[in-house]
Amino acid sequence: MNILHVGDVSGVASIMSNMCNRLGHPSVVLLDDSFDPWKHGDHYNNTAYCSSSDILQKVVRASKNKYDHIIYHNRYGAAAHLDDMHIPSSFMFHGDILRQTPELYHFVDSLESIDNLFVLEGGMKKYAPTAELFHKPVDMDFFTINPDSQRTEMALCFTHKEYLDYVNSITQDEEMLVLVADKATNIRTYAEMPAFLNTFKYYYDIKFHDNKNPIMIPELSQTGLQALACGAAVWSNGIWLNKFPDIHSDEWSCKQFLSVLLE
Repeated sequence: MNILHVGDVSGVASIMSNMCNRLGHPSVVLLDDSFDPWKHGDHYNNTAYCSSSDILQKVVRASKNKYDHIIYHNRYGAAAHLDDMHIPSSFMFHGDILRQTPELYHFVDSLESIDNLFVLEGGMKKYAPTAELFHKPVDMDFFTINPDSQRTEMALCFTHKEYLDYVNSITQDEEMLVLVADKATNIRTYAEMPAFLNTFKYYYDIKFHDNKNPIMIPELSQTGLQALACGAAVWSNGIWLNKFPDIHSDEWSCKQFLSVLLE
């Protein structure tokens, strides 16, 4: 099966494409002018860039005979405009998009080409009751424990600028020093992350739904999962975790995903 990913949120499409290729299903990622500061596509060399959404849609139409399946990552506009091609497709709802705009579920579900819906957080199932839960994948060949790395006793926590004070208030009474950093201004490329995470013994995984009254997300974030894979102990919702959950390995996650497509 030849697979085209349209859009890439947090690098998930690039990671999926890499593993799908390894599993015998040629896969590429096509992006519009949306900016990926972590450069996942550059690491895997599996991403093509378009200068706009209009150009992206023209490219998809011009290459429609090359792909057996299209996966749209939050790109509901592209999914709607390209629905008339009638290529079997799936749609992945990433992040908080359904909480912010719940009517998108019915809009996307009504498209003729969309055969499967996926969410990446269990809490989003209430907004998309027919969607499958897709477990965020971590490249287990890339995120590994480096036994020779010197790890600091300081803990790390990435968050967004608007939550810095709130996260500092959560971690201020911890025994260890917790470095709370704005993820937008302290960019580490995807290629740099394994070596970087291997320099910390601890990671505080504190992530919120985007609203005026922050609600802590119960599931592990992508960075939290990567930190576990690199051997850090991860604090999440008051619990310390030390073992990587295998269902988030890229191979397991993508095999489950492909099993849905091939049904």
